[in-house]
Amino acid sequence: MENKVLGIISYDGSKFSGMQIQPDKKTVQGEIQKALIKLNINSSIQHAGRTDTGVHALNQVISFNVPKFWEINKLQKSLNKILHPYIHIKKLSITDDNFHPRFNAKKRSYRYILTPHFSPHTADYTTFYPKVINIELLKKALKTLEGKHDFEYFAKTGSEVNNYIREIYETKIFNYRGKTIIKIIGNGFLRGQIRIIIDFLLKINENKLSLKDLELQLNKKKLINKHLAAPNGLYLERIWY
Repeated sequence: MENKVLGIISYDGSKFSGMQIQPDKKTVQGEIQKALIKLNINSSIQHAGRTDTGVHALNQVISFNVPKFWEINKLQKSLNKILHPYIHIKKLSITDDNFHPRFNAKKRSYRYILTPHFSPHTADYTTFYPKVINIELLKKALKTLEGKHDFEYFAKTGSEVNNYIREIYETKIFNYRGKTIIKIIGNGFLRGQIRIIIDFLLKINENKLSLKDLELQLNKKKLINKHLAAPNGLYLERIWY
């Protein structure tokens, strides 16, 4: 007999080729599955969403099955000992057998951190951006993105989805301790969507693109810019159920 376990994890994305398991690459999912095998637990892992190479997570959600004899606190300590230091299981709890971290998620938030000061010690965890940021202009740009839209022109090419309609509930941009934080909350995001949005915002900030360009691309009138911002400033922040 087995229990289904829900895990909330954080990880340093700079050390992995993303969340999702890939052949011949070091991934977060792959490392957790290896850790489970070391504990004689043979279970596949479900996760709330793949993050790209270099993208971090503060509260990624996973689930997997474990034999009922495992005591959850002991399992958490044993896994953290193996996964330390770049993956950390913050919480484990028994959940419903039908729970799926991706399909049961109601909303998610991402944050992106920009810094005007370069340091090799923080280069993997923030995006160096030495230009002055027009907060009010980018607030207007972010407001344009709020609501329900077809985000096909803001998705990585080759995204395997049934549709591109997603809803963005809330956006924020603010300065905090010398850094600029951009926060986006939505019901779900397409592959590369946040990084494409961030790159578009920074080009608006530099007057290379305009608010009108953003509207044209959002309404699928014209594909103007589909470049990805650097992954290192991006964090999967929280998932709601």
